[in-house]
Amino acid sequence: MYSETMDKHIKQYARSLGFHMVGISPATRLEREKEHLDAWLMKGYEADLAYMKKHADRRTDACQSLPGAKSIICLAMNYYQKRGDQPGDEARAKVARYAWGKDYHIVIEKKLKKIRRFIIANAGKALSKKDFKLYCDAGPILERAHAVRAGLGFIGKNTMLITPRYGSWVFLAEIITTLSLPYDMPFNKEMGCGDCTRCMDACPVKAIVRPYRIDANKCIAYQTIEKKDSVEGRTHGFVFGCDVCQEVCPHNCRAQQTDTKEFLKHRAGQSLNVQRILAMSEEEFVKAYPASPIKRAGLKKLKNTLRTMVSSNKN
Repeated sequence: MYSETMDKHIKQYARSLGFHMVGISPATRLEREKEHLDAWLMKGYEADLAYMKKHADRRTDACQSLPGAKSIICLAMNYYQKRGDQPGDEARAKVARYAWGKDYHIVIEKKLKKIRRFIIANAGKALSKKDFKLYCDAGPILERAHAVRAGLGFIGKNTMLITPRYGSWVFLAEIITTLSLPYDMPFNKEMGCGDCTRCMDACPVKAIVRPYRIDANKCIAYQTIEKKDSVEGRTHGFVFGCDVCQEVCPHNCRAQQTDTKEFLKHRAGQSLNVQRILAMSEEEFVKAYPASPIKRAGLKKLKNTLRTMVSSNKN
């Protein structure tokens, strides 16, 4: 199958697996983005996410993760679903959309391995697993920057990748490879946020401290998922993650219902019953939410977050 159109075969196969967008960027160093990352870290905006500093150089240089890397296959999968929660229901706590169904890491990583096998089988040259690095929101790579280079979208003021067809409701993944492939054109710079500041204005904790910069210390998503200690302040109805800056984004008027069955079959669902979680044992939690993203926070943290919410609602 190897030809000058190998990139087209890869894209076609990836779409057949359920990826909604595919583009290819060069595996070159991200010089400008390195300056922005260093400035972000200097401000301490990474909070206690120590891994951000530990692998700072690797995040902007794919060749440090895979020597001899030539191309980065960037993929996006739509996960949007319409929320049906009733506002002001204190008996339930909201879950960010990305965590309603099966853990996207599990869903996407299986598909990345299939693409790797496809390339090895059809590239027309000797390749092995050593010629690839597969990442799905877990590797030292600035995936949004590479997605822009691959033509998938632009980065908004809320730091999310915004695509022209699905808005920002997409999971991202990357395949770094030593295989040289034709690159896509970077995304059209004419499309962007302009003077709009809706995400900044709507953020209930003012975590978007300036356009294109988020202070994780304040962010509700960080507070409810990654923060080791109990949450500080109100979470504005969310027990796991936060969707506010995406919900108000004008570009998300084009959001489309996902067709990925693993996301449509809910595990956590759009909200959790407060009293049920507070009364739950660890064993019950594991059985109730198999392969769910909310297991990342853990039952202890979920309970602490809910107690904070209940206390805040009383005051």
